[in-house]
Amino acid sequence: MSSSQSIVFSDSDYERSPIKKVNSGKEKESGQINIVSPKVQEANPKVQEANPKVQDTLTAREYYNQQPKNTETHRRISSLYYLRNFQNWVKAVLINEYSSALKQNFADKRNLLNVFEMGCGKGGDMQKWSKAGTGLWFGIDISGESLKEAERRHKTQKEDKKKQIQKIYLMETKADLDSTLFRSRLPQDLYFDFVSMQFMANLLFSSEQAVENMFENITCRLTNQGIVLMTITDANVLVKKMREFTVKDYEGNYVYSKNQYFSLKFKNLQFPKNKPFGQQYYFYLEDSVGFKEDNQIKYVPEYLIELQAFEQKAKEYNLEIIENLNFIDFFEKYKQKHSNLLKIMVKPPSDDWKMPLDQWEIAHLYRVVVLRHLKGQAQSKIRRHPHLTELPDTVLELENE
Repeated sequence: MSSSQSIVFSDSDYERSPIKKVNSGKEKESGQINIVSPKVQEANPKVQEANPKVQDTLTAREYYNQQPKNTETHRRISSLYYLRNFQNWVKAVLINEYSSALKQNFADKRNLLNVFEMGCGKGGDMQKWSKAGTGLWFGIDISGESLKEAERRHKTQKEDKKKQIQKIYLMETKADLDSTLFRSRLPQDLYFDFVSMQFMANLLFSSEQAVENMFENITCRLTNQGIVLMTITDANVLVKKMREFTVKDYEGNYVYSKNQYFSLKFKNLQFPKNKPFGQQYYFYLEDSVGFKEDNQIKYVPEYLIELQAFEQKAKEYNLEIIENLNFIDFFEKYKQKHSNLLKIMVKPPSDDWKMPLDQWEIAHLYRVVVLRHLKGQAQSKIRRHPHLTELPDTVLELENE
C-alpha cells in the first residue's frame, strides 16, 4: 500500500519529484524526453507582472455541455495526441489489473462485472470496461449532451458481437454530483463491483460536506471488497509548480503559463493546514479543460485534493487506499508488465520511447488512487446481468433532493 501524502505548505518539504532537470543538449534541442528516464526543466522561484488579459472562468457544467464531439480523426491530429494516449494507457492498465484480480474471487467465472462510472462524460472508457468483462455499465454525469454521445457509442459497440457490455444505464443529474445523494434514486437491486471516477474528483473537493457526499455516493452500492478507481490532479505537484514560477495577472492572481498546452491560476498560494477543503484553483488544458478564445483563456474551477484529509474521510466510509502513485511512478511500476499495451495505445513517436517534454510535464500533474471497500453487500449475493430488474437504455434525469 502506498502511504498518502499531503499538500506541502512550506518550501522545505516538497514531495520528491520523479522528474529531473534535462542535462542532455540533444534533449533540450529536440524538446523531447525519454519516457524511461522522465525529466523536466527546473525553474527558480520568481514572480513577474503579466500583460493585462481578460481571463474568464466557466462552471464545469457549462464547459462540458459546450464540448464538441471529437472524432477519431480529431483525436489523431490533436496537439496532445501522445498525452491522451498515455492517459488512456494508465486507465486501461488500472482496469485490467484490478478487474482481473477481483474476478478471481467469483465463484462462477462466467459472471460479468457491474460498473458504476461517476462523471462518465461521453463514455470514453466503455470499451476498456467491455474488454475487462463487464455486463452492466452505469454512467452518471451532469452533461446531458455528453450522455447522448455515450449512448451513441454503446449502440455502435453493440454491433460488434465480441463486446460484452449487454446493458448500459445513463442518468443525468441536474444538481452537482457533490450535492445529490444516489442511494434512494438507484434501482433497489443494483450493486457494483467497481466505481470509476476519472479526472473528476478534483471538481468535488469544494467543502467537507461535498467530500462526504462523494464518498457516500461511492460506497452506497459498492460491494464488499469492491474497488474504486480514481485519477486525480496531484496537489503537491500543482502547488510546487506555482511556488517555483508564477506571473501575476492584472487582477493579482498567480498564473503558471510556462507550458503552451496548460495553465494554472491561483488567487493565493497560502493553504492553512486546518482547512484542507475548498482550496480552489483554475485550470486550462488544451482540448480537455476550458477554452481559449481570441488568445484569452477561459478556465474551469477545480479544488486541491489534500491527500491526508482524503484518506481520513475514506476511512470513515470503510475504504482503504491500496494504490497511490503519481502517473510517472505508475508508469515506472507497470511499463514492463504492460509494454505491449503501451506500444499499441501510446504509439510513441520513436522506438526509444521519447515523448514531447510539454506533454510529459502535464502527465506529471496527475496521480492514481485506488481504494478497496471493506464493507457492503457480498459479491456472491449481488444480481448480475441478465438477472437484474430490466433497466431502460435511455438518458434519465436525476433531480436534486
